[in-house]
Parts: sequence; C-alpha cells; structure tokens
Amino acid sequence: MAAFRRCILALAVLAIFAGLASAQAPTPMTCNLSSLNTTARAEGKNELASDLLLTCTGGTVLTPGAVAPTVNFTLTLPSTITSRTATGGASEALLLIDDPGVLGGPVPNFGTNANPTACPTANINTGCTTYDFNVVVSGVGYAVMSNSATSATTTAPNVYQGVVSGNSVSFFGVPVVPPGSTSTRTFRITNVRFNANQGSTGAVIGSLTVQGGNGAGGSGATLISLNQTQATLATVQAGLNTTGTKWGAGTTLNNCQANSFAYAGTVSFAENFASAFRTRQQPATGGSAAQNSAQNGSTPTQTVPGSYFSESGYEFSGVTVNGVTAGLADFGTRLKAVFNNIPTGTQVWVSFGNVNGANSSNAGAISPVYNTTNAGSNVTTSFAALINGAENVVDTTSAPLATVPAAPLGAPAGIPIVQLTVSSGTATAVWEVLNDNPSASETFTFAVYLVTPAQATTGQATVNLGFAPTATSTTIPSFADTSTAANAFNITQCKTVLLYPYITSANGFDTGIAVANTTSDIYGTAAQAGACTFTFYGTTPVPAAYTTASIPAGTVGQFTMSSVPGGTGFTGYAIASCAFQYAHGFAFVADWTSTIQSSAMGYLAPILSSSTTRDPSPETVKF
Repeated sequence: MAAFRRCILALAVLAIFAGLASAQAPTPMTCNLSSLNTTARAEGKNELASDLLLTCTGGTVLTPGAVAPTVNFTLTLPSTITSRTATGGASEALLLIDDPGVLGGPVPNFGTNANPTACPTANINTGCTTYDFNVVVSGVGYAVMSNSATSATTTAPNVYQGVVSGNSVSFFGVPVVPPGSTSTRTFRITNVRFNANQGSTGAVIGSLTVQGGNGAGGSGATLISLNQTQATLATVQAGLNTTGTKWGAGTTLNNCQANSFAYAGTVSFAENFASAFRTRQQPATGGSAAQNSAQNGSTPTQTVPGSYFSESGYEFSGVTVNGVTAGLADFGTRLKAVFNNIPTGTQVWVSFGNVNGANSSNAGAISPVYNTTNAGSNVTTSFAALINGAENVVDTTSAPLATVPAAPLGAPAGIPIVQLTVSSGTATAVWEVLNDNPSASETFTFAVYLVTPAQATTGQATVNLGFAPTATSTTIPSFADTSTAANAFNITQCKTVLLYPYITSANGFDTGIAVANTTSDIYGTAAQAGACTFTFYGTTPVPAAYTTASIPAGTVGQFTMSSVPGGTGFTGYAIASCAFQYAHGFAFVADWTSTIQSSAMGYLAPILSSSTTRDPSPETVKF
C-alpha cells in the first residue's frame, strides 16, 4: 500500500513539472507563404520561379543575448532545379532574412535597413551563429539578429546560399528570431530556376518543409508555424507564338542572272505572352537596356529583392557561383534563325536589327525600327541586335552590341545588314533582345537578303526559328529546341518554256526540231548553258520525256522526232523546258520518205510563261 502511495505521489510530481514545462514552452511565430506566380517559358531550361516569401508574426521573443535556434528550409519543385550551381551543390539560389537593402523599417542598421551580408560558403551546411537582442525605437522593442553575444552592434549574416539536389534546394542552419507582437520577420527564397521544358504546361507548385536546423540549437522548427506549405511559383506556357513565329513573305528567285542583295522576305518571332522576350537586366532609370548587355560588362543593377522582367534575378555580389554574381544572367533573350539547304554559292544576309514592314513583299517598305547611327540610343524602342559568334558566347570584350555595322557596297539603303557564314548548306543568325516592353506582347522581325551568281545552284531552303541558345544548358538563359522547319527562300532554275504545237513522225513524215541558245548577244547578257526537256502530248504511242544534251550559249541544238526513243509513229505537240533564258525554237515537218511528191512546212515555237501555273485567260505568246 505504501508503495502504491509513493507511485501516485511520483506521478503527481511529474504532472506538475510537465504542466510547468508546458506553460513555459515558447509560442511559435505564424508564417504565411506568398508568391507572384510568374509566367515561365515552356521552352526554357532555367526559368526563374517566383520568389517565395514567408511573412512571420508573433512568437515568443528570445532572451537577449541568446543564441538563435536554427531551421533547415527545403523547397521542392516538380521539375529539376537549374539555378547556377558549383561543385558540391552550392548555388545562386538565396534565402534573405528581412529583405536587407530595401531601406525601410523602424530599426537603423537592422532588418530591411541592414546591408545584405552572406553567411560564408564554408558554413553552407551549418549556417552562422546568430544572437537575439531587443532594440527599442520610440518606446517600442524590436527583436533583431546580432553578430555579437554581448550587444546589438551589427546585423548577423542575413543571406543564406541554397544547396541544390535534383528538384529541391535546401538552406541549412537558418537562424530563427521570433519578432513578437510588435513587428514581422520575413524569409525570402529567390533566384530559384527550374527546367520548364521537363513537364507539361500549367501551374508549378512549390512545397516548403521546415526542420530543425543543422546549426546551433537546431530546434528552431518549434518556433515556426506555417499556415500553408505550398504556393504556385510559376505558370508554364509557350514563350513563342507559333502562329506568329514564322517565315514571312518568302521569295522565289530564279538563277537567270546574278542577284545582288535581292530581298528574300523576313523572319518573325512573336511573344506568346508579355515579357517572354527579356533583356539581360532591367535598365537603370533613364538608361537603355543595351547598356546592360553581356558585351558591356557585368555590373549588377537588380540589387533590391523583388521581381524583375529580365533574364536576371536578384543580383548579389556577396555570393558568386563559378565566378558569376548570384542572380546575374549571361545575356538577354536570344532569337535564332537556322537556315538549312542553302544552295551552293548563295550568300545569306540578314538585317542587323529588327525592322518594320514585316508583312510586305516590297523591299522598299522595310525600314529599321532603331537609330541606324547608334542603336543603343533607343531607350524606348523595342530592339534586338545581331550577335557575332556562337549562340552561347558570353562576350565582355568586344564593342557594344548596339554598334551598327557599315553597309556593304550595293546593300539596300538605310538597312544595315550582315552576312551569315554558310557551312555545309547551313547558316545561323542570332539576335539578342536589348530593349523590350515587358507589358506588351511584341513581334520582332528581321529582313533577309540574298546574293547569288548567275546560274546558281537551285534549291528550296528551309528555316527553323526559336529561342537561343539551345546548344548548351550551362548558360543563363538556355532553351530546348522546339522549332520545326518551314520553307524559306527558293532558288529556281532559270528557264524558257517553248510550245511546239505540231509534231509528227507518222505516215512517212518526220519533224526536225531545233533550239537556239541566244544568251550570247550584243547586250552583255550572262552566257548560260543548259539542256531542254521535251514533254509530249498526243496519239498513242506517246514517247517518254526526252532531254537533250546541254546546249552552250550561242549554239543551236537539234534532233528529229524519229530519233527520240519511242517517237516513231507519234503525232501531237510538245512543251519544252530549257534551263536557260532566251531559248528560241524552230520546227520543220516534211514527208522525207515520199518518192512521188514532197510536202513540208516550218514554224517558230512560241514562248510560254515560265510560271508554275498558266493563266486561263487568252494566252499571249512570244516568238
């Protein structure tokens, strides 16, 4: 019985102490998640997700001078996180405490009034020791993070670098200092990039977990109560409008004579949503985005936490990854046109920048949208400029992209153009967006010109249009190639079409057929040579198409109908297509085998239109 009483007494004492412990347990601060749900391009391999902002209030204020407990934050996305990453996983993704550098709030040198200070990369798995202090301003106490154990002198590190693993990024040893009822504390996760091309279009949901931290204390998770654990960080949709991203007003050119900067149409890139085209950085107030191109250095300009309509995110020079400032993109959006199947000997030239007159087949209607003396002076004009070299080159040494090239001799007036390098029938043009209106869906259009020799190789060229670069995933930005080939310019064989309205090799008659190649003349016409292909129509048997030998300029090719394989016994007409200009035909019909009488006639072959279709109206022929 005594033993039972002792047991009851012990249980009572434990209950009392448990009650005291419960009464003294700190109250967690309440945190709400918010995001801006940015629009990401489905073609992008390293698209910026929206910042994830935790806004926390309340909680039990810590004892002054106490070491702040820590937490580990882990953000998980449905696709691979592709923020710039160094060996070991240290990345450009950052967690900011109280948005340092915003310059606002009641406490000087702390919170938003503090300078952003990075916890060293060496501490990436443990965080930095932080002390809690209470600073009174105008009679109100505010909990601040100090780097001192004895007083509130300067803020403790307030920028933590994320460690990327697959589709998650973790921030280890982040200090938790509850703000109490008089203030708020924020945690912002920024510079998280993801591969938007891995999954389907639609919402990208980020999930946040909080665990006891790796740093001092390690029990900070008990001080955080999340009202929700998920937020929409992006909506993925195609960045290029496929109905507007096309070859425009393509041209067919024949190779009768040399073509000198012949207008061959345009290539057009259309945004599927506003801000699908982005400059490298947002321009400084009153400045041009061209001043922030990759070719003009890497000075950070986006140094206040928030959202930006550019390829870069929050740029913090206190953290570098592989030698690059955290958040800073390598260049602006690049637009790529890849021409394939270019006929041998054809030169392809494109406009240096985007032009007006996109829907016109008249070369005279094409005009630049930028200042042709100094394209960089276009502060308000949406503008993209041709870059030289590979599509993924980060060039910080050459002249600014906005330097307009001199026009070559014979080029169209007022439209600076640049020759593309053709290799194995392929040429690539890449333009970088230097100015853009982020609130409007725009179309950037570039003119194409051709230089070809007389009697150039014929062929149908194609073009693929899309974002760039696609050749690498290590630059920011980079994209998947989702383009499809479309017909571009077409170089057709120069030709003359002749009609021989009566041909026979029946009943003792035969027809002599002649074609004169008159491209040698007194007018300086380019000498041409080529064969003529005759297609026959008439009574059975109809011989197969017959092609003559090549007829040199200044000579006459001739044959008889009976010499054509299968031509004996045929009566009808023929259409001849000769692969040169200024062909003229003659036919002579006679009963060569008659020993009683002789009948003969001759005629000139009329010249038909060489177009692919014939006008149904009464035909005008030439001799």
